[in-house]
This record gives sequence, structure tokens and C-alpha cells, in this order.
Amino acid sequence: MTDNQQPINMLAISTMWNALNQSDGAALFDELKTLGFEKLELSRHLTPDQVEQLKPYLRENSPCSIHNFCPILPGTSQTAAETDKISLSSLNADERQEAVRRTIQTMELAVELETPIVVLHLGEVDTYDRSYLMTELYDYGEREFEAFGQKVTEATEWRKRKEAKHQDAVLRSLDALNESALRMELCIAIENRPRYYQIPNFDEVGLFFEKFYGSPMRYWHDVGHAALQERLGVCWADTWLEHYSEHLVGVNLHDLQGLRAYHPPGTGDLEWDEIFAALPAEMLKVLEIRPCEAAPVTEARELCESLSNEQADG
Repeated sequence: MTDNQQPINMLAISTMWNALNQSDGAALFDELKTLGFEKLELSRHLTPDQVEQLKPYLRENSPCSIHNFCPILPGTSQTAAETDKISLSSLNADERQEAVRRTIQTMELAVELETPIVVLHLGEVDTYDRSYLMTELYDYGEREFEAFGQKVTEATEWRKRKEAKHQDAVLRSLDALNESALRMELCIAIENRPRYYQIPNFDEVGLFFEKFYGSPMRYWHDVGHAALQERLGVCWADTWLEHYSEHLVGVNLHDLQGLRAYHPPGTGDLEWDEIFAALPAEMLKVLEIRPCEAAPVTEARELCESLSNEQADG
């Protein structure tokens, strides 16, 4: 994505909503367009067959963005698409290089479909997942007590002990991917993740932009992920946009019900008027919703369109 291609006030939907339930790519496309969205985002849940079936339709209706890896990796089921077998943060050189190679394949798909943005999932720090220390206290309503903060500190300190080597691995991966993105005239966007051990955390976003200042790399903000990190005491949700808005290229929208994510906006407990007030009006926004009935998705689109119009009028 070149500098003169500015994001527009567009509302799109991710294929996450029906990729697992609609195996035929043509029918999948028709279902999503029937919901009334202008554009589609290709999620990590699409199979190679679905992508091939979608291509004739997408050449006339280019996706706004693609999440890496797309299509799913060989030997990976659609239901396991969020758990990568290979990672851009891997300390195993062969695995990391394979992750880079597969990412470049996703970028090549983006070029073929004239999709300007590839959203990267960078991996994680290889540490024992201590999320349960926070989630149990949150579920018991003890979010505001001192013990909660102690558990957050305990978990994040364990991450810090191992994160440096994984940061270096990600930097090597991003070096290769930025070079390819420049050649392909693509934008690659690093996404904030929901779990404390995933990469990037808040500080790592700043580290990566410092290292690759002036590159085709941008920031992709997931509203639900930011809210989850806040609820688990890791990072205030609004700080991501406050610090990295100059790099922002797109936003994923989904609601939370407690700690359960990917619900249609308006069906959970997030404050959507406040969220839209914090987002740039002229910005690509993509609904990323787990499989559900069509009616709440249509209502979510209407809610987001209404809030977008209020932004424009204000």
C-alpha cells in the first residue's frame, strides 16, 4: 500500500463468520454480500479450495485485507486455524523461515486479488500460559483487588524472562517481510493480540516500528483484543490507539461477553459509542464475528454504520 492510498471510511466483514459452515466458496461469498457489506476480509479459516472458488468473485470485488496465514496451512483443520504449527517468532530457524515463506505466499495472494493489506499474526513467547491466574480472579469478580495485580505481574514477569530471543526472531522475520512488501507494493500490518504471552505486547509494537521506521509496515488494531487485555489487567485498551494511531491502517470490531470474544457489536458489554469516538472516522473497519445467526450481524452492521455516520456529521 503506497503512501498516497489512504484508508477510507469502509465497513467490511471477515469470512470468519461463515468459513467453517459454508464449504462452497461461491455460496460463502453470496452469504456475506447478502448481509449488506461493501467489502470482505479473508480470514485464516479459509481452505485452499474455498480460496480458489472465491477467486472469480474476488477479482471483481477485491478484499480489503487478508489475515496471515491464508489459506490455512497444509495439515491444519479450519477449527485449529488460530493455533499455528509454524510461527514468525519461532526460535527454530527452519520453522521460522517456513513461516516467512508461507507469509509471502499469503502476500502473493493479496497481490493477485489486489488486496492492499496483509495482517500479520507474529507468534508468541514460549512460556507456560498463566492466563488462568487472571481469568479465575476475573470470573470471581476480584478484578479490583491487590491479588489480581499480583497475578498479572507474576505472569508478565515470566514472559519477560524469555521474550528477548523471540523479539529477535520476529525482527528477522519482519526484515524479510518488509523487503517483500516493498517490492510487492503491499502494506503489512502487525496486529495487537488478546493474550499477554502473544507478540506483540504494547511495548513491542513500539520496538518494531522503531526498527522499521519508513517501511511498509503499519498497525492493525483489534478492539476486542485490546478490551480483553484490559480486563485481564495487562494493558489499558485505549493506550494502543493513543500511542500508535499514526501507524494505524485498519481495525477489527467484535464485542465481548465477559471474556468471550468475537460477538457481533451490540450483543456484548463493550461501549460502542465510546469505541467509535476513539477511532479515526476515515478508517477501514472490519467486523470479525464467530459463526452465529444472520440477524445480529445485520443489526451490528446497522449499529456501526449509524455510529460512523455520527462521526462524519460531528
